[in-house]
Amino acid sequence: MNVKELIDSTIQGDINSQYILYKKAKEEIEKLFENIKKLSDEELIALGQRFKEFPFGCDLNEVIVDVVSLKQEIEEIRGGFRLVDRLGFPIHVCSYVVAELAEREGKTPLELMKELRALTSMPIDVDHFGQFGPMRYPEEIAKCPAYCYRSGKPFNGCPRGRIHKRLIEKERRFAKEKEGWSKLVQSISVSLMAFQKNTVHAASPEETLEVIDFARSKKKGVGAIICVGNGKDELLRGLRNCIKHSIDEVVIEGGPYNTASNKVRAFGEAVVMARIIAPGKIVATNGQYEDELRFGLKCGLNSVISGFPGNHHAYMSGYKPERATIDRFGLPKVIELMTQELKDSPFPIPADRESAIVIAKSAKFLGKETIYPNGKLGDIYIGDAHWFLLLNSPLAQGINIKLSLERLTEFIRKNKFKKVGLLGGRFIAWGIAKAIDPFVEEILVSDKDERVENITVKVFKEYLSSKITHCNGNDDMCIKNSEITVLCSFIPSLIRKFKGGVSIELCKFYHASNLSSKITDSCP
Repeated sequence: MNVKELIDSTIQGDINSQYILYKKAKEEIEKLFENIKKLSDEELIALGQRFKEFPFGCDLNEVIVDVVSLKQEIEEIRGGFRLVDRLGFPIHVCSYVVAELAEREGKTPLELMKELRALTSMPIDVDHFGQFGPMRYPEEIAKCPAYCYRSGKPFNGCPRGRIHKRLIEKERRFAKEKEGWSKLVQSISVSLMAFQKNTVHAASPEETLEVIDFARSKKKGVGAIICVGNGKDELLRGLRNCIKHSIDEVVIEGGPYNTASNKVRAFGEAVVMARIIAPGKIVATNGQYEDELRFGLKCGLNSVISGFPGNHHAYMSGYKPERATIDRFGLPKVIELMTQELKDSPFPIPADRESAIVIAKSAKFLGKETIYPNGKLGDIYIGDAHWFLLLNSPLAQGINIKLSLERLTEFIRKNKFKKVGLLGGRFIAWGIAKAIDPFVEEILVSDKDERVENITVKVFKEYLSSKITHCNGNDDMCIKNSEITVLCSFIPSLIRKFKGGVSIELCKFYHASNLSSKITDSCP
């Protein structure tokens, strides 16, 4: 099948076609782009949503919040960190603002960042990070009045002499703190705009690659900002570089950085393209107008970066031209737009602290070698970049789970169970199945979501040696035909339904030999 046929079949729900398209897309990105341009809006949305579904994409919807602002007092900023932590939202930090605030407070940038890090357990992403650490800018940049987003007219970026009027000596003065920053954050974002066109709103390619290498060497996630640009060759250059540099989170900027003739449509196409090729499965936006955001959410956006008053992310997301002013408090509006446009999700919209805890527990149970970016089953990563980021956050460090994949696997092996049932077919089940496959004979899979069970069984049959049995969502059948059955979930509502006994959370497992009494009540 060619790319057009694969796209058409994927939109119709054919899993086999979607699987092939998932594998071919990165190599045939030009053909993918050409055929996506021919889709109707409805077809484009349908394709984006297909690649937002398990296991090819991330189905989480979240707000990432930038709290720091030069217009706020330090007490307000500290309170903002505490508030966002209670809500359970990940945090984005413009490092140059922290450095400016630190200077105002008579501290070094790292000293202030350590204080702010202590106020939240959620993952922190940092940008405007250069070869020496936090970038430093003169006042006209650090206190930018937001002319570009307010005007609403596409342009080619800030004059290079202005945006690159960096205060390098200030940056160099605190270069010894660079290592310390890497210990406080979970990811570092860079701009790939310099790779897209002769842009004027980005660090040099050489410095950008140096920061990517630094992040990788510290085992941090890497986010990459690309602009929609002209929606054609400029966009493709950005996406190709995301593939080339194995970017974990693709961040798309529209607004004045979208110069396509049909700006809303081009933004949606950029989201769907990123949705299909993003290695870490997360597609975010750091800036766009309201019409772009509404359409982008329909097309499969996961994350929207917003912020507090005085922070440039506050006005860059979800406002119309002339309304995008520096005094905006963008977070409430972005949340409202998300709830209006997104109607169906396994998690709250936007995802909250309980959602983060579920993913952190899942990642901690499976372990770093089993999940993204280290663990795959066949060609598909187990989990996505959220799992990796949350596993490496203070949130996960503070969570104690009763069982690990390693201990469960050893328990099954020692007891010589040959028929293992898995209730739930998502990534926890994938990790368990991959681990136990060498010494069991049959793995039974039951999931109430028919599509999830079908794709899981398909992948298991392709890549595992055990006999794989479809249970068609019949949990009782799965339990009765297995020697031991595991509920593969940390979602509280599901655990409560099975409080009689099957859960990696509670460390209780059904034994088919005597369901009424023979239940393992303690962790193996």
